[in-house]
Amino acid sequence: MRVIHRFLTFFILAVTSATILENGQVRENPYPGQVSAIALDNSWNTYQPDAPEISYKGRWDSKHVSWWSAPGLKVEFSGDKLALSFGQSTTPGVLVAYRVGSLDWQFSNVTADSTYQFVGPWSELNDGEEIPEKNVFEMRVQIAGVAVASDAVLSKPPTFEKRIEIIGGSLASGQFATYETLSSWSFLFANGLGNVEYGITAYPGVCLADLQCYGGGTHGVQWFWHHASDPGSRASAAYGHEPEDWDVGAEQPADLVIIQMGGNDHRHPNDIPGRNYYHAYVELVDDIHSVWPHAVVILMSQWGTFTKNNKQYVGSTYYLEETKQVHEHFKDRGFVYYFPTEGLLAHNDINPKNHLTDVGHVKIASHLLQWVKLVLRWKLEPTGEVQSGTTYWNDQQEY
Repeated sequence: MRVIHRFLTFFILAVTSATILENGQVRENPYPGQVSAIALDNSWNTYQPDAPEISYKGRWDSKHVSWWSAPGLKVEFSGDKLALSFGQSTTPGVLVAYRVGSLDWQFSNVTADSTYQFVGPWSELNDGEEIPEKNVFEMRVQIAGVAVASDAVLSKPPTFEKRIEIIGGSLASGQFATYETLSSWSFLFANGLGNVEYGITAYPGVCLADLQCYGGGTHGVQWFWHHASDPGSRASAAYGHEPEDWDVGAEQPADLVIIQMGGNDHRHPNDIPGRNYYHAYVELVDDIHSVWPHAVVILMSQWGTFTKNNKQYVGSTYYLEETKQVHEHFKDRGFVYYFPTEGLLAHNDINPKNHLTDVGHVKIASHLLQWVKLVLRWKLEPTGEVQSGTTYWNDQQEY
């Protein structure tokens, strides 16, 4: 019998079930895939969170608590059922996304100190008439364990050869997009490439400049890049001002790093001067290069607001000259590229929260994918659904 691997992927989204509006109308069934809490019994084989068979993606601390953006896990499993137990640090009602293999993403709300069954008789596990020996479950939450059928096992899925890292703020993390990070240009770009590992170090509100924003007491993104947790209130409650260190060098080295910063540095009350921004940017790129000397670094320009001028809308770019100067600073060394976003977006790609709409995220990801394909000669090898919740259209041909 042909062996078919089953994978399951799991992501955590830092939201509860918010209302999703679609062309002004409330979306029906916005979070398909809700699962129920269960109690484990002797029909289950349980693995602890430190089991080597569990492949963690993104940032997790020593307590197996996950942090932004798009942290997750991936396991290969046999049998016909799988459950995850969530620890006491899980946010009540948090929304998680999961899938088996490369099928469409499903969504479910979970809460602390509970176990939920994500794979069961209702799941699509068979490949035609064949019963696979292994599937892969992927979820992108402190977990307290993974359980499969008592006669089944977990195994660690293979790791892709290439890895990318995306560093940014709320625009890269997908804040206010339909499914947050899963609708972000960062996630769409990584999954559009397909067979790559990826990390998204993107935090709403974070600046590039260190200890200069919000009155001077807030660290910049470079500091957080070397720490496990994010700048949010949940992390502050857990660790105060001393979060766990994150050993970037212990990870699989990144082949490609994309940086998009500037929105929070530019806005009031921060108003970081251009020279400060420039020096912080140079320091960040130097830091990345010292850890991953073979990585290509892309500096993405930071679009700003659109202003109505008579009968047209005029876009803007924050720190345009300073970002170009950073590129010039490293240009002769050959590993830094500049990706301009000017002209890629229109005013209606910006939502009322001053962040990208889902279509805006698709535009940025699509152009970036083609740029990487043409300039860096990377192949596009998507393995399944890239964007969730976009199957809507006009069902009438007459007007």
